[in-house]
Amino acid sequence: MDHHPPDFDPDDDQPRSREAAYRIQLALDSVDFRPHAVNDPIPLGRQILAAGGLKPPEAFSLYTILPSGDFEDVRPDEKVDLRAKGAERFIAFSTDRLFRAMLNEHSIVWGVAAIPEHALRVLSGISSDEAVYLEVRGGTDQLIPEGGNADLGGQGAEAFITAPKPKLYAFFVNGVRYESRQRNLTGLQIKARVTNWDPNHDLVLEGHGHDPDRVIADDESVDLDTEHGPRRFSSVPKANFG
Repeated sequence: MDHHPPDFDPDDDQPRSREAAYRIQLALDSVDFRPHAVNDPIPLGRQILAAGGLKPPEAFSLYTILPSGDFEDVRPDEKVDLRAKGAERFIAFSTDRLFRAMLNEHSIVWGVAAIPEHALRVLSGISSDEAVYLEVRGGTDQLIPEGGNADLGGQGAEAFITAPKPKLYAFFVNGVRYESRQRNLTGLQIKARVTNWDPNHDLVLEGHGHDPDRVIADDESVDLDTEHGPRRFSSVPKANFG
């Protein structure tokens, strides 16, 4: 008959002390996950909340984030097996009203009607080269701007997806930098970006290298994607150019 030492756990690869702590990550009303320790390998929801100093447990809604990215409700007297892989991240909300949404086809929950773009980024685990979009069925998906918020208060659950960031094309007018998601803009569209554009001025494109400067007509399309850097324009009185 085999005899194991007191600190041996057959479910673990390595022996574990009876007093050893199980590490969890807990956030409150945010994705600011902070490390905490729980001695019980299968704690109750109330023990998880207590580890973060959140009492009484009935005042909070607790969710664990599954490896898939889905949120799963954890009741105060429900057990959570911390020995299972991916059972370490939890979010608590200090509100009774919760808003549900989908993120990359996984269900998430939030405690207020507006969820920060930063929270969606963290929950989806995307890289800096990717962005979050509000999925618009039958229409164009809407980019959630960095630092912005997405409204969850509408009818039904909003759905968000992640995808590569749209490319931005930079150009300058009178030394001021502008950006466009469109690769081609007409002279009129460029003028429209400039506050208080003087209609008595021409839009002049600075020539590259030995190319001369030239006036851009309102209906002329300009390709903003160049190998030699951003296009540079200036505002010049009509009588003074040429």
